[in-house]
Amino acid sequence: MAIHEKLSLASLRPLARNLTRSTIAPFVCRQCLRQSFATTAAPLAGHNKWSKTKHLKAVTDKKKMKDRTTFTHTISMLSRLYGEDLKSNPQLVNAIAAATKASIPKALIEAAIARGQGRSTTGAKLEPLTLEILMPPNIALIVDLETDNKTRTMSDVKVVVKKGGALVGSTAFYFSRRGRAVLQGKPDGPGLSDVMEEALEHEGIEDVEELPDGGFLVWTEPARVSSVGQALSRKFGLDIAELNVVWSPNEDTMETLETAAAAESLSSMLANLKEFQEVKAIYANVREGGISDAEWASIEENLDS
Repeated sequence: MAIHEKLSLASLRPLARNLTRSTIAPFVCRQCLRQSFATTAAPLAGHNKWSKTKHLKAVTDKKKMKDRTTFTHTISMLSRLYGEDLKSNPQLVNAIAAATKASIPKALIEAAIARGQGRSTTGAKLEPLTLEILMPPNIALIVDLETDNKTRTMSDVKVVVKKGGALVGSTAFYFSRRGRAVLQGKPDGPGLSDVMEEALEHEGIEDVEELPDGGFLVWTEPARVSSVGQALSRKFGLDIAELNVVWSPNEDTMETLETAAAAESLSSMLANLKEFQEVKAIYANVREGGISDAEWASIEENLDS
């Protein structure tokens, strides 16, 4: 009798069971276990969906941060120029209403009003602080801050600087202090020649430029920016968009950005610095060079010069 004729069905069952458990099962695809006539789509990992969601979230968060900075900057300026009393400062009332409509948190609005008065929301006096930063190869940054705790703020910001591959060092000689007033244009408003003619009547005027949106940029001596800006605003009925003393980079010290790596490094540094509420403004001695418009835009939106 042949060997296979001597094997009974009972003796083959343990062998089949062992083969199924140890050999066959590990190689069975989970999708193959689905019923042949199932109509539900196979579950997917969802990586592509998450990557798109993550990208959209990053863009949204970036826009929110930019909106918050714009609104709080304006509110702080109006509080400083015309006072925090809403009854006598209609421009501040309008700015607060616009910020509220844009879903800017109440706490940030209150902090901006207090900052305009030189104090924190707790009532502590704010003190100015300037941080000078060097980034390779030859990029100079100056960060203006206002804080109620210089030691804490300096320590926190230095951590960001170190992580960004930069170091704290002297950079003030790359810049000049200048007063800058930005006036918003309006339909049927004055032309450049009108503003320049009026500007000549005031001391401390250095230059007047017309902006692409129809507004005007007025450069002054640092001590004269407030008086000149408000005088021109009253004369022509123009709203003040900015009124401050800035660090303007000297032309002979400008650094041209030529590589995507340099642009990405600087953009990341600026974005991280802007997250600090104590940061008032950031200035850098850079210009676009060979990088893309998108790369330059990510840098320029976080700079104040």
